[in-house]
Amino acid sequence: MRNVKLFVALALCGLALVGCSASKQHKDPSWTAKPSNLQVVFTAPVVLDSAKDNCPMFPWYYSASGVAGGGAKTICEKDALMLPDEMKKMSEWFLSNVDNTLKFNSSSHYKISEVSKDLVSYSEKDADGEKFRVPVLKSMSDSADVYMVLDSIRLKSNIRVMEGASTNLVSVGMSVGSTINNNCVHISASYAFYEVKTAKPLDYGYLEESQCSDQNVIEHDWQNVLRDLILHMIDKTPIAQF
Repeated sequence: MRNVKLFVALALCGLALVGCSASKQHKDPSWTAKPSNLQVVFTAPVVLDSAKDNCPMFPWYYSASGVAGGGAKTICEKDALMLPDEMKKMSEWFLSNVDNTLKFNSSSHYKISEVSKDLVSYSEKDADGEKFRVPVLKSMSDSADVYMVLDSIRLKSNIRVMEGASTNLVSVGMSVGSTINNNCVHISASYAFYEVKTAKPLDYGYLEESQCSDQNVIEHDWQNVLRDLILHMIDKTPIAQF
């Protein structure tokens, strides 16, 4: 059995703007009418392949106390690209998995397509003193009642080195601590829902989702994180059927 820890970046705790860490959402309680037709559009997802590595040369550490207290702590993180072969055609993979999530969790008829980054502009929203950019599609077809626009989609993976058990070295009065490697995947995106007739923004926000496991990363890990990302976007909207 895979030992998986899901870190939900957003706590869904109301209909106003809510946020944990970098995630933030605006939920409009006046949006209650279910759209007959929903058009979902997204810009090309970007895989971040940076070289951040704040881990020491040796994957162990010393503790003067000899006891690792208070649960496992993160010692360091280092980037590592962990994309399965199934995700090589990223846009196709993304579309397919968003489709699969909406198929079982949306009550509206919908279509999904990729759009050029050139067709998306941005408006700045200010809520509770926090400013963030919301994607705006430059033109919308009246064949849909509501548009769902996803932009600034980022995928990254890294190795999180956690402290494990420690062993006392009586002869030198110190202890050597072991480490545990957790492989983590992260997906973030900005999004907005728009009423086509009025171009009014309904719901919008920026979300980050992560999942860590001590097992090798497989496609299912990425699918889980993307699924949670989409579910949090549509939660407490007329589109959701859960």
